[in-house]
Amino acid sequence: MLQSKQQSMAWLLRYLRPVSGRLGILLLLLLASTGVQLVNPQIVQRFIDTAAGSGVVSSLLTLAGTYLILAALNQLLTVAVSYLGNDVSWRSTNLLRGDLLKHCLRLDMRFHNVKTPGEMIERIDGDVTHMSNFFSMFIIKVIGSFVLLAGILGFMFTINWPIAAVMTLFTFASIGAMVFIRDMGVKSSKDERGASAALFGFIEERIAGIEDVQANGNVPYVMNRFYRAMRNVFLKGRKAWMLRVVPWNTTVVLFAVAVTAVLLLGVHYYLNEKISLGTLFLIYQYTQMLNDPIEQLGDQVQEFQKAKSGIMRSQELLGSRSEIAEGTRTALPEGPLGLEFEHVHFSYTPDKPVLHDITFTVRPGERLGIIGRTGSGKSSLSRVLLRLYNIGSGAIRVGGVDIRELSLSALYRRVGMVTQDVQLFDGSLRDNLTLFDGSISDSYILETTERLGLKQWIDSQPEGLDTHLKAGGSSLSAGEAQLFALTRVFLTQPSLVILDEPSSRLDAATEAMLQTAVDQLMTHCTGIVIAHRLSTLEQVDHIMVLGDGRILEFGEREKLAKDPASHYAQLLITGREEDLA
Repeated sequence: MLQSKQQSMAWLLRYLRPVSGRLGILLLLLLASTGVQLVNPQIVQRFIDTAAGSGVVSSLLTLAGTYLILAALNQLLTVAVSYLGNDVSWRSTNLLRGDLLKHCLRLDMRFHNVKTPGEMIERIDGDVTHMSNFFSMFIIKVIGSFVLLAGILGFMFTINWPIAAVMTLFTFASIGAMVFIRDMGVKSSKDERGASAALFGFIEERIAGIEDVQANGNVPYVMNRFYRAMRNVFLKGRKAWMLRVVPWNTTVVLFAVAVTAVLLLGVHYYLNEKISLGTLFLIYQYTQMLNDPIEQLGDQVQEFQKAKSGIMRSQELLGSRSEIAEGTRTALPEGPLGLEFEHVHFSYTPDKPVLHDITFTVRPGERLGIIGRTGSGKSSLSRVLLRLYNIGSGAIRVGGVDIRELSLSALYRRVGMVTQDVQLFDGSLRDNLTLFDGSISDSYILETTERLGLKQWIDSQPEGLDTHLKAGGSSLSAGEAQLFALTRVFLTQPSLVILDEPSSRLDAATEAMLQTAVDQLMTHCTGIVIAHRLSTLEQVDHIMVLGDGRILEFGEREKLAKDPASHYAQLLITGREEDLA
């Protein structure tokens, strides 16, 4: 338990350390504000006693002026504390958000397959937002509250020790109660954050599938699920709130008892002429002020419970480990890279194998065409080659090097892939083509797009390469998006390219243009073409036919085409491309 708390504190200090200077300034400002708050009631006491004793007007004006100056100074200090506190909060929590996002991007696909984007947004932003007060003001306000409490109680002991003793008893009782029940709402707060994440995941999932929802008349069903998810958030949030406010309610009761006792004692001493009217006011004012730091501590206990739930969820996320262990090798042979699969077995789930004993070789510069029905394992081959998943057994070598020995950056620098779904980002056309790589020149971009047939479309845009594209690619047709993805890959000058259904979204004319461009651009690299259309495979060297995760056929394209008994020849004869779907 103690070790866990120490680890949590070390984890927090990691994000507070970069803003430690600002935290120091924030603490000094808060101490100055606390000092002003302690002095002002004493000025009012002197003003009342001076006025009651028929003091001179100049003294009253001096006291009033001093009070106004200190009140204005306290307001300025309050604004400065609020501004600097928010600055510290955003700086520290943004560091945490960045670490969470970077960590998620490095996790393997098995993790992302069970986490919706909406849920991850809530984990990365929502949970951290609930920690913002903890990072900025928790420590400062706790220290400031204790300093103010110590100042009030210390000064009260110099005025009247019985009243000071009552106030001290109330203070220790309130703090003790808050410490004792400080964790009461943590678990419920964590459950509340989980329910909120599930709601955001549900909304994201349904909006992403809006076409299916509308086309199948499922809007009422979706709304029913939405209301149920909202009710779950409400119920868990209400329970968490009720448990979090227990410390505050406890201090309210204790404060009512303390105020009653202090006022009775104060009036008693005043009626017996043991204290002045100004001192009676001072006692009343300090009693009211005593409640402010106690309330702040109560508020901070609530914030602590919310923050602790966020901390626990963030640590859980950062504790998730990718099954993909990076290698240390950073270099591959120059030129086109060969590819070897040796007895590769793979499955997404233990009870359902996807690839069975896959063994084949592609020499540097060759092109391999892969065909097979849906579910035969074609896309799975590309996923394990790019290390989106770990294989169960066997070995995959690129350029003679086992991909498990390579760093991921070294693998992705030399191996490129064009998928069926093209992801576009909110940014300029140039940034989308280069994936924000500023080292690629405009001339090379335009040269590549011209060879791929995309330059004419770029020239038609109002600002050329500076044209702004919206996320999702709604401004591109399916064919343009496919050419866009191909351009993006070839701008990196890969040594091994995987084309996953490159012509699945193209018409015949665009496909012919694409094929010409691919032939030109793949002259200096090895190619793997996963295809539905047989016409896409006319220029490959070898054909591999997959079925149920096994290699049904592998050989030279021309030989297989001439062999009537081969699967490939049968497909060519029948011309039934739907058999590949």
